[in-house]
Amino acid sequence: MEAGSGVPDKRTGKGGAIVSDKKKLLLFSHVCNSRNVTGAEKLLLFSARKLSAYYDCTIVVPRQGSLSVLANRYGIRTLLCDNSLLYGMCSPHSGLSGEFHAIAWSDSVQRTIGLLQEEQPDAVLVNTSVNVSPAIAAKQLGIPVIWQITEVIASNEFTAEAVNLIDRYSDLIVGISESALLPFFGTQAMHKTVLLYPSWNPEDIHPELWPTQRWHRRAQWKIKPSEVLVGYISSYLIPEKGADHFIGAALNLVHRFPAAKFVIIGAEVQPEYYRSLKRAVQGSPHSQRFIFVSMENHVESAFSAMDIVVVPGILPEGFGLTALEAMIFGKPVVAYASGGLREILESTGSGAYLVPTGDSVGLAEKCAELLSSMEMSRSVGERNRAQVEVVFGPAAYELRLQGLVQRMQGLSGVAVPLPEPAPTAPSPDAAEFRGSGVGAVPIGKAPAGAASPSGRRRRVKLKRAKLRKRRSGTGRSLTARRGGKRRASKNTRRRVARARKNHRSRGTGRARKMNRNRRPAGRRTGTTRKQRVRKRQKSTRR
Repeated sequence: MEAGSGVPDKRTGKGGAIVSDKKKLLLFSHVCNSRNVTGAEKLLLFSARKLSAYYDCTIVVPRQGSLSVLANRYGIRTLLCDNSLLYGMCSPHSGLSGEFHAIAWSDSVQRTIGLLQEEQPDAVLVNTSVNVSPAIAAKQLGIPVIWQITEVIASNEFTAEAVNLIDRYSDLIVGISESALLPFFGTQAMHKTVLLYPSWNPEDIHPELWPTQRWHRRAQWKIKPSEVLVGYISSYLIPEKGADHFIGAALNLVHRFPAAKFVIIGAEVQPEYYRSLKRAVQGSPHSQRFIFVSMENHVESAFSAMDIVVVPGILPEGFGLTALEAMIFGKPVVAYASGGLREILESTGSGAYLVPTGDSVGLAEKCAELLSSMEMSRSVGERNRAQVEVVFGPAAYELRLQGLVQRMQGLSGVAVPLPEPAPTAPSPDAAEFRGSGVGAVPIGKAPAGAASPSGRRRRVKLKRAKLRKRRSGTGRSLTARRGGKRRASKNTRRRVARARKNHRSRGTGRARKMNRNRRPAGRRTGTTRKQRVRKRQKSTRR
């Protein structure tokens, strides 16, 4: 097969079955959301589609969802395998090593080992730094691991530990931006790193349909042709994506630009945060100029309807697919200068529209520049579209991808054993069993030439001890030794019986009213229970 043609070589296997000559690659996703697709999921699907020209690709997902549906639509096979995630890898802390060791010895890794033994892949691609289980499992079996870093690992005193773990359990480290690879620079893992900026498939972009899509979507959102639409879009509305900063900037603009409207696209996952966004808008006299959209399946239509796109990422972005997509559709972008967003805007000549992270007033001012002159706004959008094609377009991506594939083809897996389990204190029973004083056997060791104690003998002793304990009643409550649940008191039984009787006799309508007015059973007018008891006692004495 000619590289990049997309047509796999075929050969005939046993029974006449057609078998691909391409090597097998399993791509592990850390999530598979049922509603919106995250940037990491989009990137993994895009990578699988592109690598399918060189490998027989299968995406492994933790559960069925939007990613598996899209993969099947593009003819990519999917498998189910739930893996444990370690979020301390992107936010390193003092207990990272212990958490990593716990996952390494977990059932999750054993399940993944079983899947890999069944599938027998030639290589494994792990998406995001938190998806550690597939890397551990693959390296134990000596399968080459390509670890794709899609986020910026937080910089602190424990960052080196996360970098060392990724280095130990990978053969190649792919970063989607220089910001994502920054923690690896100057370390022994640097020689493994490869920079591969994301891109897009030309067949997914339809410029001839943009005017129609724009008209329909703006009509759906009730945007007049004379109005300007400033947009914010994210898979989910979470504080890290800065939706509140966008609304703050928008509230700064509504008084100055009466023709401007604002759309916030993203699913609700944190109810209190979502309510705070709604309250901020509803407290303004211009609330009717804000549009909330919970889900957007057709991103092309949404971007076509917008005039300006704002990307206020609070945390450093691994890349910033939203900014890239906005530029593909010819939109001016205003963004915080965090992580990969800075790289995108500076590479495309839009560095003037970067704002220091957290400066919502600065966002408003940059948007005001574009809103003041729609001619300039359109000019910036056209320049973005031309420059993004040059720097991040399919042709540039294909050159970088071929370099990555060459390095992948030359990988030879080296087995990495599981880390030593965390030490545990010996139990008192075990210490007593092994003996003490002269001739004592250290825990975990047996004397030379001596056989270890029989496990069956120990189990029998434990069972006998339990039986003796059960017969003597030691450790059991008084109620349990009496034979079970203690019988309720006489007054309690009487109250329960009365309640059941009232419940059975309760009717509807007039009958229910009569039951409410009826005196409880056993009660007499003007006579208390105490008085009745005393009366009976007096009659007995007589």
